[in-house]
Amino acid sequence: MRKEKYSEEELYQLLWQKAEEIEKVPGAREINSDPFLPDYEVFTDCFGNFRKSKRLQKLVEKFTDLRRKNRCFCIDCPQDENRCKKDVRICKTKFTNNELRLYFIIFDQIC
Repeated sequence: MRKEKYSEEELYQLLWQKAEEIEKVPGAREINSDPFLPDYEVFTDCFGNFRKSKRLQKLVEKFTDLRRKNRCFCIDCPQDENRCKKDVRICKTKFTNNELRLYFIIFDQIC
């Protein structure tokens, strides 16, 4: 974990990048296990509770929604459950961007 001083904007960008990488709002475990990020406490000192932070509202909404969609994607997945590694990011690589885009567009229309 790095102990440098970060601006609020730098922390926001680091948090956003981590959320994109793991496709969900990162928690303490994901943040503290990443050697390129400062400690989780640095983020909470800056933003407070992620889910209550006005500054993180867009990030939380986007990646909470994506996490929900990914869980449904796993339920709808036609892959063999016994061979599945249960990492939706790996499963999604088996589909084209167009197929994934269509799934998520349809998902938004029916849910």
